[in-house]
Formats: sequence, C-alpha cells, structure tokens
Amino acid sequence: NNTRTAYSFRFDGILPMQASQEDVLEMVAKPVIDDVLGGVNGTLFAYGQTGSGKTFTITGGAQRYADRGLIPRTIAYMFEAFRKSSAQYRMYVSYLEIYNDVGYDLLRDDSAGKLEDL
Repeated sequence: NNTRTAYSFRFDGILPMQASQEDVLEMVAKPVIDDVLGGVNGTLFAYGQTGSGKTFTITGGAQRYADRGLIPRTIAYMFEAFRKSSAQYRMYVSYLEIYNDVGYDLLRDDSAGKLEDL
C-alpha cells in the first residue's frame, strides 16, 4: 500500500485577527497583482471552513468603505497601474465558488454544474 499517510505544508505567513482589509491587500494580494501586471497569471484563492471569513475577505463589508474586500481593492489597484502605464492591458475576472464538489461562477446566473464545465 503506497497511500500517503502524512502531509506537510509551508506557510508564508499568518495574519492576526486584528488584520485589516488593507493589511490583507498589502501582504497577500499586491505581490500577486504585481506579478500579473508583469505578465504572469495570478489567482487569489480563499479556503476555509464555513463561517471563517472567506466571503468578507474577498468581497468585504457593505457598511464601511474601509471594509472593502480583495475584489474591489485589487481591481482599483490594477486600474491605478493601468493609468500610470502606456502599455495596453486586457483583464479577465472570474469569481468562482466550489461547494460540495459543485462549481458556481458567481458572475453568472446559470453556472451551477460540474467543475470541469467552468
């Protein structure tokens, strides 16, 4: 039996409970976005148990401007970079949810289906 029985994972860092949405942008998203602006594909992926704050981190809160999540902050950061550059950019955005092995494209109404179809 060659089934793997142990796994090890490397962490780049852990954010404290007091971390702001701006802190998350600076520590997590900006390095990815800077690579994207340099021509490398990038993905921001939130993973965790139900109720752990993934949606708030990604989309933010509606009550205060300071609670904006990674989506509005990264898009603003990218368009800021676009304005400063003479290069032409094409941006594609996907917003996917995977729940119980079913994939949902949250930017489309008709997207429930197999993950392979997304």
